Amino acid sequence: HGLGIRGLGIRGLGGRGVARRGIHALLIAGGLLAAACGGEAGPPAPRELMLGVDVCEYCHMSVDDPGLAAQWVEPGGKRIVFDEPGCLVAWLREHPGRTGEAFVADAEGGGWMPVAEASFVRDGPTTSMGFNVRAYRSGETAARVAEETGGVVRDWTTLLEEGVRHAHAY
Repeated sequence: HGLGIRGLGIRGLGGRGVARRGIHALLIAGGLLAAACGGEAGPPAPRELMLGVDVCEYCHMSVDDPGLAAQWVEPGGKRIVFDEPGCLVAWLREHPGRTGEAFVADAEGGGWMPVAEASFVRDGPTTSMGFNVRAYRSGETAARVAEETGGVVRDWTTLLEEGVRHAHAY
């Protein structure tokens, strides 16, 4: 003999059938709510930016340029937004134990990409924070930009190891 409706302490719901339907509806609604609020299915991914509203976790400036932004996505789905790749690098160096995945925007307008797929130009075109780091989906484009601006091309691992410099202090 299972727990049943009486074992749940539910009384006066107009009969056993009505109570069961009510419990089933509550369970379904709860399941839908949990699915909507819980973690996401699939691999981590950055969210759409709210330009002029989102604020960089590191420098606290508003995120205004979609071609410079970066995001850190934690295992639970929390997304942390950065004004530019240099802010993400500086933040990660201050928080070395954080787990998650990093994404950067293609400076040429090609959307989001995992940092491992990006070629970074440092000390080339200037950025608002002065880190002067931009991400490119195309290695050829990064090489051209670096040559034209006196910058250097770095992969993510090298950029993270070197860190960033020549930026505003926050």
